[in-house]
Order: sequence, then structure tokens, then C-alpha cells
Amino acid sequence: MNKASSLLGGVTFRATLTGALLVAMISVISPWAVLVVKGSQLTSNAIPIIAVFLLFFLAAVAQPILRQLSRRFAFRRDELITVYVMMLVGSVVVTTGFTGTFLSVISGALYYATPENNWDALFIPNLSRWLTPTDTQAVRLFYEGLPKGMSIPWEAWATPLATWMTFILVFYGVLFCLGVLLRGQWVENERLVFPLTRLPLAMVEDEDGEQTVIGKLFSNRIMWLGFAIPLLLHTWNSMGNYTDAFQKIPLVGNVTVMQGVPVVPFRLNFPVLGLAYMMPLNVAFSIWFFFLIGQIQRMIMTRLGIQIGAGDIWTSGDAGPILSYQQSGAMMVFVLFLLWTAKPHILGLWRQAVAGERARGEVLSPRLAFSGLFLGVLFMIAWLTLTGLSFYVAVLLVFASLGAFIGLSRIVAEAGLPSAQTPMVPQAFITRGFGPEVLGLKNMTGLGLSTVWIGETAANMMNAVVHSLKLVTDEDPRRFRGMPIAMALAVVVGLTGSIWFTMELAYAHGGINLHDWYYVGAPKWPFDYMTSVYNAPDPFLPRLGVTSIGGGVMALLLFLRHRFIWWPLHPIGFPIANTYTIMSYGWFAIFLAWMIKSVVLRYGGIALYRSLQPFFLGLILGEFTTACVWVFIDGAYGFEGNMIFNF
Repeated sequence: MNKASSLLGGVTFRATLTGALLVAMISVISPWAVLVVKGSQLTSNAIPIIAVFLLFFLAAVAQPILRQLSRRFAFRRDELITVYVMMLVGSVVVTTGFTGTFLSVISGALYYATPENNWDALFIPNLSRWLTPTDTQAVRLFYEGLPKGMSIPWEAWATPLATWMTFILVFYGVLFCLGVLLRGQWVENERLVFPLTRLPLAMVEDEDGEQTVIGKLFSNRIMWLGFAIPLLLHTWNSMGNYTDAFQKIPLVGNVTVMQGVPVVPFRLNFPVLGLAYMMPLNVAFSIWFFFLIGQIQRMIMTRLGIQIGAGDIWTSGDAGPILSYQQSGAMMVFVLFLLWTAKPHILGLWRQAVAGERARGEVLSPRLAFSGLFLGVLFMIAWLTLTGLSFYVAVLLVFASLGAFIGLSRIVAEAGLPSAQTPMVPQAFITRGFGPEVLGLKNMTGLGLSTVWIGETAANMMNAVVHSLKLVTDEDPRRFRGMPIAMALAVVVGLTGSIWFTMELAYAHGGINLHDWYYVGAPKWPFDYMTSVYNAPDPFLPRLGVTSIGGGVMALLLFLRHRFIWWPLHPIGFPIANTYTIMSYGWFAIFLAWMIKSVVLRYGGIALYRSLQPFFLGLILGEFTTACVWVFIDGAYGFEGNMIFNF
């Protein structure tokens, strides 16, 4: 890094403006790609593929051109990090992370109420006018499309949009403060590897070099070899959608172990293969090992007909209640353990907050972080209470949700799983634990609406925050003092753009003519679930027992890992190994990566392992690039359903 660049901050006007413009592009492109083209999920996980693609374009295409004009025109490394961080946090609120289900969930009960489901009696009277549109005509046209010449009835949505945006912005602020308070423990004390930061950092590695024209990664032939594999395979298969001359090469399938038991899906997932290569070896082993144990358990339970009741809201995948509650118990114990081990670090920050000192390496002072967390949590509880939830339900929901996001972001930071999900969400425990007799329909309606902000957990703000802080504080954090403002701007731009464009698409085409999940599945799911619990509640004691077993197993795993250095199983594999994204999209690639890395380290050592890293980075970048490019090609030709990348 030259002396001039070391004196300048990374959050410059041009970097912030570029980041905001790219987030605005993402807020339009992602809804169009998912809802209209029905192609790859561009913003569905902790490393949004369109953010990586746009950084790739900046670093590999725009930067060399700018350098040829004048080196002063080219972005510095810390400016590119600012741009990427803004895209990272801005992508969370788009489509899969928030907007895609937000508008349909808050309006779905009104549209899908029928005499058969009895929602008119169960939920409609309990919907707050502050949270949901009450104009039945405006809601109907949202799902069925506007007549020609009619404009969008924004006035019908104004109140719920303003109410929800206030809550969401405070919620994201709370997650940012949590990330600041936990960053030092995870980055400096525990030195987690953060595999998801490897690719963006590699793309901007040499950006401050005086003689650099193109970055080191992009001049590496091994990287381009890895890049070419998903590019050629997915392009061949995509061409098969247009002509029979290209017979598709299968990359997915199912394994049938025996008759009468669930099949086991597998997928050759190149991004997960590349990321898992950089995952700690014991973490990769533990994930596929616990996946195997879970599948064996599932087969035995299915064969013997053992069950503890019906499935629950947002239960991840086809694991079933027994596995899901086990994993949830494990996640609870894991979160408690994380908070306990972080206690000395947090107490140190608290002392600095009381003294009014600024912590070294933080983009926000401890006093502001603690104040923001405390006031934000109070606001969330008050907001939930005022909009319909009982006080005790609001308190449980807020703290359980924050715990779930802490546990999930810690797992993603260490394992680098791009699409890790919580096995369940807190609404299920609250609904089943208290039952409809205690909760009443007002609370059940509010819990159904809460899937707006604690439902889709693969793409969540806590992941974006901790990875952004890792990227920023690995540099000189003094040059990123303006990063909280840049991140807030990215969130506001992403929310505004995605809500506006999603409304435009829904009213122009009719939501039910767009993506089936976002306009049929998602808005009906929470209220179908609440109806089933209200009409036929299951006893909670068996679920609590299974949860306790899962928590006990996790406690034992944590003890063994910290007591015996030779213990091979890492605890973080247990809570997520049998969630939907691992079962359907990840386990096979993680197993392959574990085998390859084991052989490489055994026979080639660390030198061979490092020399092969660009190949696996190329696998990630190649699939992300191919998926983004084919979204535009398919959109131009009107082809729907070519999903190269999902989760």
C-alpha cells in the first residue's frame, strides 16, 4: 500500500456513491430475476452471488480500464471493500432476505381467506391496520394485476409500510450493535477463519500495487481452470433449454436406500465445494458425519413409525419434527455457550463504555453499541406489544430471535456455509409451548406475521454484519469510521428500491402470475400452520423431551471438544447438518471437499493446499458468474425456470 492511500479513508464519496448505485441495481435485478425470469437466486444467502459478480466486474474489468486512463481514477483496495460491504448488507433486504415475502405475508391472510379455512373468523379480526393493508380491492389487485390505465394504490400500503420499515430499521440496527460487541471475540480472540471473505479479499488483493494492471487472482491460470468447469457445464445445460443438440448433464439426483424410507438428495454444488475446501477439516467432517447420523435416524424413525406430532412453521427441510427439535435444542445450548465464552470480552467493552473510551479495532464505540442494543431491544418489544402481541410473547420472540441469529452467524463465520439455516424459528416453540388456549388468536396472528423478519434465515443481516466487520477490521479500522453510515445507506436504498420494484411487478403482472412460492406458498404458510395448531394442538412435552436430548448431546460435544484436543467432532455440525439447505444442496459437496482436502494435506502438505486454493475460488466465482449471466440471457429470450444456483 502506498503512503498516499494509507492517509485516505475507504469510505470516500465515490466509493459510497458507487456502492449505493450498485445496491439500487441489485434491488431491481434480483426481484426481476426471481419473480419474472424465475432463475438463479441472486441474493439468497450469506455471500450473495450478484454482489460477488459485480465486484468481479469492478476488479477484473473496470479497474484495468481505469488504470489505463489514469491510476488516480482506479479504486483503492479499501474503497472496493466499502463497495462490497454495501452490496453485502444491501442484498439482504432484497427478495429472498426480506422483500420477497414481506409484501405477500402482510397481505396474504386477507387475499386467501375462504369459508373453508375460516381465516375471516380466526385471523382477519386480529390483523392490525398498522401492519396490514385493509383495502381488499388494493390487495386483490396486488395478486391479480391492475386494469389498464390504473395506477398503484400506494395510499392503501402507506401505513403498514411506514410501520414495518420503522421496526425493520431498528432491528437491523440492533444486529449491527450485536455484531460490533461480538466481533472482537470471534475475529481476534477465537480467530475464526471466515471462509466467505476469502473470495472477495482475493479479488481486491493487489489493488494498491503501483505496477498492478490486473489482480493476482485474475492472472492465475489455476483459478481460470476452476472457473471454466461450472461455466462450461452450466452453459451446456442451459443451452439444452433452447435446443436438443445439448443433452443435459445431470448434476443432481437422489439415493434410495430402501423401500418405504425417505430418499437422500445429492447435488454437485461447485460453490459449496469451493467454500468447504477452505473450511476447517474437522468442521467439514462433522457436518457430513452428523448428516449421515441424522439420515440413519430418520430412516429408523420412518420405518418404525415413531413420531412426536405434526411439523412446525419454517421447520427446515424434510428432517421431520424429531430431528428438527433435536437440532433446535443443540442450537440453544450452543448460543448459551457462545455468550458465556464471550463474557470476558463483553465485560471489557462494558468497562470501556462506562469510561467513555473507544475500543481499538471497532467502527463503533462501545458506549454507542451498548446504547443502541439496549434501546433497540426496548423499541422492538414495545413495537411488538403495541401492534398486538402480549408482552411476554414479545419478550420471548425478540430474545429468542436474537439468539438464533447469533448462533447462525457464528456457524457461518466458522464453517463458511453460504446458506446455513436455523433448524426451526422461535415462533414454533412459542406456539407449541403455550398452545392456542393460552396464546389466543391475537398472539397467533402476530406470530404468523412475524415470519416477515424471522422466517427466511439463510439470508440474514447478522451474517452480513459480522462478515462486513471482519472485512473492515482486517484493514486499518480507522479508515472505515464512516462505514456504519455507508451500511445504513445501503439498507435504505435496498429496501426502497426492492419494495418499489416488487410492487411494480406485482401490480403489473399479478403476483399469482409471478413466482408461486412468494405469492402462494409464503403468504399462506404461517396462517395454514396457525390454523392447524388451533384446530388440532399437539402435546408439547414430547417435543420438549427431544429438544432436551439435543441440548444434552450438544453440551457433551462442547465438553469433549474443549477437554480433549484429539476429539474429532466439531459441535457446530450438529445443529445444522440436517437442515434443508445442507440436505438438499450441500452435504455431498462438503463430503467431496473433505475428502479432497484430507488427501491434499496428507500427501502434499500445506504448500499444495495453498497452491490449489485459487482453483476452488475459481469454482465459486465461475458458478456465480455463470448464474448471473444466464439470468440476463434467459430474461432476454423469455425463458423461465433455469435455476443454475439456489442457496
